Amino acid sequence: MTIDADLLAYYDLMARKYPTPENAPAPTPQEVRARFATVAVEALRPLPAGLRSETFEIPLPGRNLRARLYRPAGRTVPLVVYFHGGGWVVGDVDTHGTVAAFLAQDADVAVLSVDYRLAPEHPFPTPVDDAREALAWAAEQRARLGLSLDRLAVAGDSAGGHLAAQAAAWFNDRHPGIVGAQLLIYPVVQYRFDTPSYERLAHGVGLTRDEMRWYWKEFLAGVEPAANDVRVNLMAEAPRHPLPNSLVIAAEYDPLHDEAVDYARFVARTGSKAEVIEATGLTHSFARLQPFVPHARMVMHDAAQRLRAWLD
Repeated sequence: MTIDADLLAYYDLMARKYPTPENAPAPTPQEVRARFATVAVEALRPLPAGLRSETFEIPLPGRNLRARLYRPAGRTVPLVVYFHGGGWVVGDVDTHGTVAAFLAQDADVAVLSVDYRLAPEHPFPTPVDDAREALAWAAEQRARLGLSLDRLAVAGDSAGGHLAAQAAAWFNDRHPGIVGAQLLIYPVVQYRFDTPSYERLAHGVGLTRDEMRWYWKEFLAGVEPAANDVRVNLMAEAPRHPLPNSLVIAAEYDPLHDEAVDYARFVARTGSKAEVIEATGLTHSFARLQPFVPHARMVMHDAAQRLRAWLD
């Protein structure tokens, strides 16, 4: 299998439309963030028919976090709390708006997309704490928001998958079984760069090992985490209570492929249901590119349908 032709065409189009100047100095995190926001606009689409959205602030101790709720109009549905990708450094509810809206449409759920604070201005553990407290707030506010009280899930892509998984594990440790399912899209799982997929795809398309090292460096800001810190390494310790049933998407041409698969196995060993969705021919970040890549759209649509079946 080779990389999907539509996906390669997208990367070629973006490289021509937004070229990187030769011999340019290394960009700052803020410059990387601004460029990502500009390019991300290309993949945004109008809100699908039958959905409505509202943007508001989540009040948490000492700060407010912006959030956007996507929901089918006129019905009470389960809630999925979503955390966007971007290496803990870039991205927001705007750049990932179409991802969240498509998930709400395809799974027939409400999706609460959360703007956690970003590194390097707010390094570890701030994004972790924001994700945990935002999830706890959302769980408590379901009745006020007019959402189903008996089903709750989390989801996220890349670094957002990392934040979603650790937040759900933390919350279920305190309230066993409340978060019943999670959809993790090519998640970051551990602070290491030597898996076979990292070795094979270190200089590949969509995400390189050097880029991932840079994101971790900005996120951790010089802090060397303990090996057993589950806020960093999701598989560092077995949980005391069951993890959510987990759908884990692993992209074939992604350096993070192997750790995604390993995390699904870890979940299964704890006694919860786990399933790997192999996204053949796709690279890291394909979920954002559904409007350009029909195969990516199909993979995400099917994953959303399976998540809803699990919630039912």
